[in-house]
Amino acid sequence: MKRLMLVFLVLMLIGTGCGTTNNKKTESRPSNKSVEGQIRNKLKTDPMTSAWEINPTMEGNTITLVGLVDREEERVRAGDLARGVVGELRTIDNQIMLTQEVVLDASIVAKLKTEIVTNPVTRLANIEVDSRKGTVTLNGSVKTDEQKRETERLARATAGVMTVRNNLKVTG
Repeated sequence: MKRLMLVFLVLMLIGTGCGTTNNKKTESRPSNKSVEGQIRNKLKTDPMTSAWEINPTMEGNTITLVGLVDREEERVRAGDLARGVVGELRTIDNQIMLTQEVVLDASIVAKLKTEIVTNPVTRLANIEVDSRKGTVTLNGSVKTDEQKRETERLARATAGVMTVRNNLKVTG
């Protein structure tokens, strides 16, 4: 009889537990704009990063930081602040550039464009030059393989160039 009463009590407890509703709110993930705003706020209130225009954008689980700072410490600090907001479950793509890198890239482009237009082999070629952190990308069209080779040689000889991506097409 005791056993029957115990089974009955257990069944009653289980039955009443199934009929209750859980009043806890389900946690929802914050929106991308909310996360971007939190990071932007952290960057603007931090003494090391507040002077700089750093823009966070979030796509999927990746936070991309874009902007310009003077020192590597400022770039690292911005990444650390973003990490503090989003935790370890998201990726931080820190694309913040140093001002010296931007100046170097602008200098590389200016020098190389001058070399291209003053060189008798390459001066008539339709060549676009871009540089990012010392990596030069050559795009456009040339009439001969010689123009393509000479343009790449000029790029490699330019001060500050680390690597060259030669995407020139010979249309000869």
